[in-house]
Amino acid sequence: MEKTLVIYKSNTGFAEKYAKWLSEELNCDLLNYENRNTINWSDYEAVIYGGGIYAGSINGIDWLKSKLPELKNKKVVVYATGAMPADAPETKEAMEKNFTEAEAAQVKSFFLHSGLCYEKMAFKHKLMMKMFCKMLKTKNPQTYQILRLSFDHTSKEALKPLLAYINDNEQRG
Repeated sequence: MEKTLVIYKSNTGFAEKYAKWLSEELNCDLLNYENRNTINWSDYEAVIYGGGIYAGSINGIDWLKSKLPELKNKKVVVYATGAMPADAPETKEAMEKNFTEAEAAQVKSFFLHSGLCYEKMAFKHKLMMKMFCKMLKTKNPQTYQILRLSFDHTSKEALKPLLAYINDNEQRG
């Protein structure tokens, strides 16, 4: 089995929850983004990075993208967590927006439906969500009702495609 590292950057806990589940399932190393400068890339054949989507960008993705030249001969997987359902058009658009064509060729990405935790959210993100929800109230009342309160839709089931990808690649390797 190849040596795998899961790195996560989590503001409200969802990316961390998924990272811990992945680490348990894959029996691999787990690292908080804050400790990213301690990584010895040569120790790993596969790297999984996870972060929440904020205003369309994956939290911490610029750092990971700056490391892609060092990760050229490794399996690189990115998962993003967010409040929108995985099949929402905005979700697909946000995921595609985070990678250039060359980066997308090197990185396999997954979206994991998570939720909202207003209690752990930074003030600026709370403010952005309040403004967004105010706009939705009349334009899209159904989405407004979903996004106005905290919720947690994380599930181990959501990890199945990512795990299948990792496991399939290991068997072929």
